[in-house]
Amino acid sequence: MNDDVDRRGISWFLALAFIPTIALSLIMSSIQDSLAGRIIIYNKLFFLTVMFFPGISALIVRKFINKECFKDPMMKFGSWKPYLQVSLFIPLLYIIIYAVTGIFYPPDFTLKTFMIRAGIEEMPFDISSFILVLFILTLVVAPIINFIPAFGEEYGWRGYLLPKLMLLGRKKALVISGIIWGLWHLPFVFLIDYKSYPDKMAGGLIFTALITLLGIYIGALALKNKSTFLASYMHGIFNAQDHEIWTIIYPNYNHLIGGGEGLIGVIVLLPVALYCLRKTEFSSFQ
Repeated sequence: MNDDVDRRGISWFLALAFIPTIALSLIMSSIQDSLAGRIIIYNKLFFLTVMFFPGISALIVRKFINKECFKDPMMKFGSWKPYLQVSLFIPLLYIIIYAVTGIFYPPDFTLKTFMIRAGIEEMPFDISSFILVLFILTLVVAPIINFIPAFGEEYGWRGYLLPKLMLLGRKKALVISGIIWGLWHLPFVFLIDYKSYPDKMAGGLIFTALITLLGIYIGALALKNKSTFLASYMHGIFNAQDHEIWTIIYPNYNHLIGGGEGLIGVIVLLPVALYCLRKTEFSSFQ
């Protein structure tokens, strides 16, 4: 069975996804010191760009390497129910993650650290209302905004790579694709200080584990619903939760331990990923 796996197509896809990502990360790393106050803008542009590399790589391989038909069984929107479920479940995961983080690193509901970093002496509106509105935005608006760049990744990882690996078996495909997705993020950790880990080697291991577990969860639901769109929406929700309200309320914690990128995040996501693997054990991909 393993002999039928498209090693040539997968190899080309991985090369086209990884090499430009590493190259652009090296360029970004070399110019960071000269960017000064513009670093936030350039970081956003950087991530917006690299998120499209996997999807573009999948398109190139399908069109020019394998010359495949573009009829894609994973390109279904499907029922609205799983979208509603993940829009509630993923924020719940982050509530748990940061509730546990708060035991070790107390939250800052006064937002004093946020105001100092933003150069604001006094909030022009009620802080509680600001937190509530921002949280609602991360639930409703941000996932929709994040959908397009997330699709740039998911068309590659869950739309192309995961189905290609299915001949290895469903569980292996989910785990291997998740690990590869995690490894793809390593240049960000090591070259541009992504997630601000105090120890990059440990941070790289933790973040790879975290992304692997997340990839299993996203991949399992994408396969079940045959939907790269659902995978993109889930990815968008995770990014919204990971980069928005929680980083404001919890401005100071050890990223190796707390938050969505630390050991606590891995511990919370682990049973979710194991459950997905167990549920898909006797499923078939058609």
